[in-house]
Amino acid sequence: MLIHCIRPVRALLASLVLAMCAACGGGNSSVTTYSGDGLGNVTAGTTVALDTPTGINTTEVIVDAGPPSFSLGTVANVPYVTVTVCSPIAGPCVTIDRIFLDTGSYGLRVLKSSVAGLSLPPVTLAANPQLNTSAGVALECYPFVLGGIWGPLARADVRMAGETATAIPIQVIDDTAGAALTAPADCVTAAGGTLFSSAAALQANGILGIGMMRFDCGVACAAGDYSGFHIQYYVCPDSVTAHCQAAAVPADMQTQNPVAHFVASDNNPQPDNNGSILSLPALPTLGAAIAKGRLVFGIGTRSNNQISPTAKMLMVDNDPASPSYLYFTTTLGQARFSDSYIDSGSNAYFFNDASISLNCKSSSGTTVQGGWYCPAGTASAMRSATLTDLHGNSAPVEFSIANSDLLFSGSSAAFNNLGGSINQAPQTFVWGLSFFFGRSVYTSIWGQALSLNGPWNAF
Repeated sequence: MLIHCIRPVRALLASLVLAMCAACGGGNSSVTTYSGDGLGNVTAGTTVALDTPTGINTTEVIVDAGPPSFSLGTVANVPYVTVTVCSPIAGPCVTIDRIFLDTGSYGLRVLKSSVAGLSLPPVTLAANPQLNTSAGVALECYPFVLGGIWGPLARADVRMAGETATAIPIQVIDDTAGAALTAPADCVTAAGGTLFSSAAALQANGILGIGMMRFDCGVACAAGDYSGFHIQYYVCPDSVTAHCQAAAVPADMQTQNPVAHFVASDNNPQPDNNGSILSLPALPTLGAAIAKGRLVFGIGTRSNNQISPTAKMLMVDNDPASPSYLYFTTTLGQARFSDSYIDSGSNAYFFNDASISLNCKSSSGTTVQGGWYCPAGTASAMRSATLTDLHGNSAPVEFSIANSDLLFSGSSAAFNNLGGSINQAPQTFVWGLSFFFGRSVYTSIWGQALSLNGPWNAF
């Protein structure tokens, strides 16, 4: 679930408990020192790396400031991975770096310019007499918390490390100038008026959603019933946007979570397709310029992805009729946040707390209400929260919120103590990428092995 707030452009000097997976082993860290003379002049040249586990089912994750060619401002807490996309018809492949890793969404979404040479076959829909829709190409409107994406579906082979998902639907973000099929007004409204249609706007070459579902919509989209929310899937018979209609798209033709489609490889008896583990290193108080970690595919399918005996497991609400569907509850002091979720696609802790100052220099000029938190001093005192699932299982979590002006005054781009508020609903608590540092976070996929009765997170 993409909540991707940009930190301010640097000027002058440069312009958020360790519980690792028991089977993952240790890692090597290289940390340089900080220097500075106060809140406004802190520099950092820190690189922290976690280099295990290794194996055919693992790949590197890097958190840094992003390539200069992307920058509208310098990004903070954005995890990137590399993905190879191939034509499913014995065609060529292209390896795409700087793909945004999002455990809160579902499916691979890449820029059209990145795959232009592959001639990926489009996903086409037959005419539907019940809905009175014509045959045509399937397109999708996919809003995030901030902004959204519009573009057609195509079939592709998706490869990461030694894993392959074959001929699955992905979304192609049309980043061409003057695209004929522009987004319908309903899509623009659902995206809050902002559609990401370039690497600069997205701060990435695409998004890899490896969240708790096999596909990105489900029953409503399969029936073409969009009553009560935006139209997610369209069928377009030609290149005229006005001719596009709300479409019914079967679940297996919707944008797919690639992990759920990985098949058994290298003679491993179990496919690594029931979830993932994101392991990131612990960080210094002032963050790191570069943080490198590991993305592990599969949970309990190999020796390197077993569930730690000390891991706390939280089942999310699996009732689609519940207002807290796919959420658990966070209790922080006297405050109770019933709509809580863990999400690498959100780049900080996001929650409402009137006791923490939002009067930050780094929040000025932001395009969203709210902003970064700036408690007095270098960092606030450690806070204690309790995460509770629908079965009453609970897990204590300690975290801190640092002064964002201090964090952003140096050259760091990875932080374990970055927090803010974007005026989200008062019952919402987002455990964004700040939460992942110094932990292994497990995300299961509903319907796969270990998650037949509903999805869960563990850490």
